[in-house]
Amino acid sequence: MKVQEDALLASGAPLLIRSTMDAATRPIRSDFEASRVRFLEAADRVYVQAGYDGSTIRAITAEAKTSLARLNRHWSGKKDLFRDVFARHFRPIHAAQNARLDALESAGQGADIRGILEALLTPGLLGNRGATDTRLSHLVYSRALVDLAPDAVDLVRALTGEMQPRVISMLRAALPDLPPEAFFLAMNTVMGAFVYPQVLGPRLAQRMGMDFAAFDWSSAGSTIALMLEAGLRKADTDLSPGSG
Repeated sequence: MKVQEDALLASGAPLLIRSTMDAATRPIRSDFEASRVRFLEAADRVYVQAGYDGSTIRAITAEAKTSLARLNRHWSGKKDLFRDVFARHFRPIHAAQNARLDALESAGQGADIRGILEALLTPGLLGNRGATDTRLSHLVYSRALVDLAPDAVDLVRALTGEMQPRVISMLRAALPDLPPEAFFLAMNTVMGAFVYPQVLGPRLAQRMGMDFAAFDWSSAGSTIALMLEAGLRKADTDLSPGSG
């Protein structure tokens, strides 16, 4: 169909013919994209419940209420599918994080510990609002960050290949006197503060008698950044070589 369309365009076919051809192919393209989105959304739901290893193609096609043959029209296999599943959730969050970090650097505040932490934390934590179905994108993102399945690790490594090193580099520059091992522990603390509220926050809220769905996450990134900043600054001073 595309070859025929190109030939018509090259030959100067009347606009009416070209418009008719566009109208004829549009439903096919629309159905193809709708099928793709249905699989991606089904994979989201299965993944949040079962993780990478438990998210079988059979379970995803059953959740999507369609056939394996249709899935194979879009992806060559499970890893190929999850490359798109993860990417559509990682990229918007990373874009928001990078925009905040860009603003810091443009303002000459690239070593502002609290600003760096807020830039990392806020785009993810805002996704905690509402019921589980409204948090699905951030749940997929957070679970993928801690998924130890080898294929999941490979996919996440590729997706975080620019964002994670940028945060690490900026925090390292902001904490120049922190010994390497202490800085490694600091990054574990920062990442724990980012991931835990999204993945296990509902469980902790239940144990504390809080309504997780009603929690106001609008300022959570700033609050956690403030708490972390105080500890990181003290560590940078107290643990620096020669501080004793």
